[in-house]
Amino acid sequence: MNRRLAGATVALATTSGLALLAGVVSGDSALVALAAPLALAAVIGLSGTPTTLPEVYVSVAPPVVSSGSAFTVEIMATSQTPQLCTLELLLPEDTEADGPCLWQVMLRPGVTEKWSLRITALRSGRFSLGEIEARTESIAPGWRCVGRVSRPTKVEAWPDPVKMKELVRSDRVRAQSGDRAGKIPAEGIEFAEVREQAAGAMERRINWRASARRGTTCVNLHHPERNTDVMLLSDTFSRASLPAVVRISVNLAEAYLTRHDRVGLVCFGGVIDWVEPGSGPVHADRIRSALLSSEWFFSYAEKGADLIPRRFIPPGCLVIALSPLTDDRFVGTVAALRERGLDVAIVEISPQWPDSKSAAGTLATRILRIEREELRHRFWGMGVPIATVEATDGADVALARLLGVRRALRQRTPV
Repeated sequence: MNRRLAGATVALATTSGLALLAGVVSGDSALVALAAPLALAAVIGLSGTPTTLPEVYVSVAPPVVSSGSAFTVEIMATSQTPQLCTLELLLPEDTEADGPCLWQVMLRPGVTEKWSLRITALRSGRFSLGEIEARTESIAPGWRCVGRVSRPTKVEAWPDPVKMKELVRSDRVRAQSGDRAGKIPAEGIEFAEVREQAAGAMERRINWRASARRGTTCVNLHHPERNTDVMLLSDTFSRASLPAVVRISVNLAEAYLTRHDRVGLVCFGGVIDWVEPGSGPVHADRIRSALLSSEWFFSYAEKGADLIPRRFIPPGCLVIALSPLTDDRFVGTVAALRERGLDVAIVEISPQWPDSKSAAGTLATRILRIEREELRHRFWGMGVPIATVEATDGADVALARLLGVRRALRQRTPV
């Protein structure tokens, strides 16, 4: 809070002082008579009670919205002394208000003034609202108070859910139940084959028709329903691609958790954050909260796969990396995970290329595209599929392209 003299008080004091000085120098009593009431008004203003910042309260409804939707912010202000108050709501980035964020009102003692405003979240993420810049002045010329009133209120904008028909799954399944058909026949729902009953085995699923035709006891075998491990490796090095990375990561996590898979998360960037693998609705909220609160942070520090705890990436899990592949540290981490023998797939968010209107921009774009093609062939040689999507594409597009590249990679045919 910064308390200082009001502009009117400073003007009165300056004018009265100049008039008094001129009257003394020139001996003109009229100037002295003019300076007397101005000086009296300035003294009255200086002797008044200094103003203080009002009490401000901020509420948001609803606290959770979908990306691109609007929410209502209500601001209440009250003061113990009469004063002229100007309030300005400071909006975070990627939000837009449907009206003015500046209000000026005469606050009366004990009377609460209210304002409401509709704000739209332009992207998915977590936003902090409630920082207000306040300026107050007393009714009589006197003191002025300027400062910021912080009432932090969180609001989350979730990406719209995306329906995905088929997911990229790891070849290795876990012992826990899920909706992935295991390769080894056991108790399950999906039919596998008909075999002769092993000696000494007591099977309840006898195929009577096959047994009568073959003259021996035949049983039906089924694929067991199992789940898999999935690790999402989200790149937070790039500020421009971070909204797309967060949006696609949230949709992928929700899709895999709906299929009863275990999902873990590593936000790899200037600041490394992670969520241990787990399943269930509570774990989905935990991953969503970690992704929505992830922020871009610039750092020169060397980072690699050794910073990720090995227990977060169990053997046989599928690692899906989401990145524009513009930072060598993230690229090296993905390559190191592949060298460990993990099943790795990459969803490449198409980066923003330099402006090609000039000759220098065209040349820089060509060089970057050549380097990007070389990087894709490098991962292709390591057996890592890469699906390139635009920042506006959804998770369903990313998975569809990743499935096609993954099949082509296994067949070793050019895409």
